[in-house]
Amino acid sequence: MNTQLLKAKETIKSIQAKGSDATAYDLQRLANAQLKVEQKSINYVYSQLKRAYNAEKPSDFEATIQSIAGAKFPTLSAFKKSYKAKYVSMWGGMGVLRNLNPKFKRADKVKRQNKAQAKKVGNVVNTTIKGAKVKATKVA
Repeated sequence: MNTQLLKAKETIKSIQAKGSDATAYDLQRLANAQLKVEQKSINYVYSQLKRAYNAEKPSDFEATIQSIAGAKFPTLSAFKKSYKAKYVSMWGGMGVLRNLNPKFKRADKVKRQNKAQAKKVGNVVNTTIKGAKVKATKVA
């Protein structure tokens, strides 16, 4: 667990221990710490991404999320199974959406197969440019 999350949990414990003696500032700190902890949960990340995906009039961010996710948004169970990042974050959640999108899966598979085929035949593949180009070389 990262240090920010540990500090937030300690803040929650200390302010909750004050009970009704907590000041308005303490309650504000409590709410902020609870939000930090919640933002690091997989359910929160999933719900934020799903809300962006289902937006009726999408902003630029929401339109990008729709592009990453593809035609169908994954279920929560599929999202949880595919989440491999060490820490929960929006970045990791967007990576999961990308990995679950069949269009991107297929493109990655084709790229791997082309690279393997080129290696087998003896060609050099330039994978740094979009739309990988194959440069033929003489095979001795």
